[in-house]
Amino acid sequence: MKLLIVLALLALPLTAGCAGGPPDPAPIAIPVPIPTLTATPQPFRTQTTFVDGVLSIDVRYHDGRTRTLDTVRHREQSWAVHLPRPTQPDYSSREWLLAENHHDGKILLYTVASWNDADPTDYLAAGWWLVYPPDVPIWAFEFATRGVFLDGPELNPAEPPKLPLTGTASYAGTAGGLYTYQYGRDWGELAESFEYTEFAGPISLTADFDQSRLTGCLGCLEPIETAPGRHLFPAVPWQGPDPAASPADYDLYFAASFGAAGDFEDTDIRVTHPDRTITRAAGTWRGQFSNVADVEGHPRRVVGSTDVHFAEADGSVGHFTGIFDALTPATLPPDDGDGSIGD
Repeated sequence: MKLLIVLALLALPLTAGCAGGPPDPAPIAIPVPIPTLTATPQPFRTQTTFVDGVLSIDVRYHDGRTRTLDTVRHREQSWAVHLPRPTQPDYSSREWLLAENHHDGKILLYTVASWNDADPTDYLAAGWWLVYPPDVPIWAFEFATRGVFLDGPELNPAEPPKLPLTGTASYAGTAGGLYTYQYGRDWGELAESFEYTEFAGPISLTADFDQSRLTGCLGCLEPIETAPGRHLFPAVPWQGPDPAASPADYDLYFAASFGAAGDFEDTDIRVTHPDRTITRAAGTWRGQFSNVADVEGHPRRVVGSTDVHFAEADGSVGHFTGIFDALTPATLPPDDGDGSIGD
């Protein structure tokens, strides 16, 4: 849906026959209406299994139905050479692109999984899917229902973590997903057009167990980068240029209170940019602490999903939808002293 930009010019006519009269006053632009932003919570829980190297994922439909895709029957592509080395020592990882063509529509699903080499039942799977109505082509992703997921034994709600009662813990990791931008009136020929790409960026979080409070930022450690077609390349362009409105200079700030079970959900979100005036931001972020502790007794990771909308003074509107995974420093391999991570 296009954002309508209304620009009215107020001009006073010159008195007839009065040459040399006062100049026309400068046109006055009516302020751009600030749109109502209603971010949709992105539930990240779904059922997965990982047995004998086969990953199965339940895809959720909005009407409550599920359909299970797995990495044998539904594999379109699979690879590992493009992945960075797993951040946890003695872990392996792989990613898959899955698809199903069914009479009631198509499903396109990307997933990445990491697992403990000594105990493959200790795994984490993450990704997102697109569920298409019948007869809609795969590249028309705007008509698809989007979903995100993170799952593994350490996120089992039936086995919640034992949270510390005092102290703090820091977490660092990555977030990724889909970034979209609708251009406003200050973008010239691009005004009212729409661009989208995948994004990836660093996320940092701090847990205050005294206050049961979690705060963090996406993009503060390093700029958010584009990753066009990195995961959903059949649907998201990967050969085109980056959007003119790059996500690189946006910072997204989050805050939430967490419960005794280590889960949280909040709408406390703020978006900043050094060169653009953010007039409104709205969104939800939710997540879960791991039930596996690091050597210091803190949950070793925090995972979750985000859905953030923001509006700018010229009528531009942006949107970040994605998932995140962050680990404590004690969970990561030691630094070799030269800036690299040791084995």
